[in-house]
Amino acid sequence: MSVDVEVLDPRFDPEPAYWSALRERAGLRADWAWEVLVTQAWCARTPQPVVVLRDGGAPAAVVAAAWISTHSRRHRFVSSTRGGRLGGLDVRSPGSSAVPGWWFADADGADAGCGRLLTRYVPVMRRELGAGLRGLLVRQVPEAGVARLAGRFRLVRRTEDVGVIDTAGLAGTEDWLAGLGKKRRHNLRRIAEAVRADPALEVAMLPGAEVDPVRLAALLRHNERKHHDVPIVPLPQFTGYLTRLLRQPDVLVLRYQERATGRLVAAALVLDHPNWPVVRAWSALPVDDGGRADLYFHFYGETVRWAAESGRHGVIMGKKLAHLKKSLGARLVPQYAAAIPL
Repeated sequence: MSVDVEVLDPRFDPEPAYWSALRERAGLRADWAWEVLVTQAWCARTPQPVVVLRDGGAPAAVVAAAWISTHSRRHRFVSSTRGGRLGGLDVRSPGSSAVPGWWFADADGADAGCGRLLTRYVPVMRRELGAGLRGLLVRQVPEAGVARLAGRFRLVRRTEDVGVIDTAGLAGTEDWLAGLGKKRRHNLRRIAEAVRADPALEVAMLPGAEVDPVRLAALLRHNERKHHDVPIVPLPQFTGYLTRLLRQPDVLVLRYQERATGRLVAAALVLDHPNWPVVRAWSALPVDDGGRADLYFHFYGETVRWAAESGRHGVIMGKKLAHLKKSLGARLVPQYAAAIPL
């Protein structure tokens, strides 16, 4: 069977005619919408190639990555060129650190598609980038893919676990609360009652298009300022990016807003999915700045209620605060990163 390859640069290449159908087939969330990828690519520090493999004319695989070269700098944005002839590919999801950045239609569960990255994706990128491609960093590797990526001179390390709350079979929040510890259950009920009794606060799960991207961007930066525990601090949420992300039909926002002023107090950004929505981001105003205490815990209850009532299998809550997430009913799913010299 013939294999067609497209190496796309969202900055310059138009949306492929098959892209929406590919997204649906592969279960790719709103951060893979083409207009979102375009904006992200222009707001990034490095080029963001998207590779599509088509078997017999039909799209059968897609991989997202960032090209990290000798020209990449923490304080430099991407240029109109590839930027640097010597470097490596950082294979990662375009918008979430909780799910992989690749999909292969013919991959089985034995290695989660990691074998296809080596046998199909790497040869394509070697032809595209030449001898300057010296390595591959694969993030969000599930446990099933570890053995396939391990080997001589390769470094595979466990990263932060991902918290997942299963909601299949739950009738609502009471079923979820029943599985938690007594102290945690009591505290969550107290918080829920306090939020219900606050006449000044409005809480709603809304389509992203109904949320002001400027206000949301400003709010999300409160949370981003806390994360300085990585080698390269993540870029802030750009309003242009959020504008395009929020208008995708599969984006929701759990919004906490002051009724009188319309001020955004807290919000969770959710990338919806028929089975496994992902919480993309959470942020809240500090209490000293007029925020409310304990809204992070309340958002868990509201998210579980929504997921259970809408028939989702569960919610991927993301990384960080693993111990706390476990106390809130999440199971911790191991993830790994693999550094592979080429």
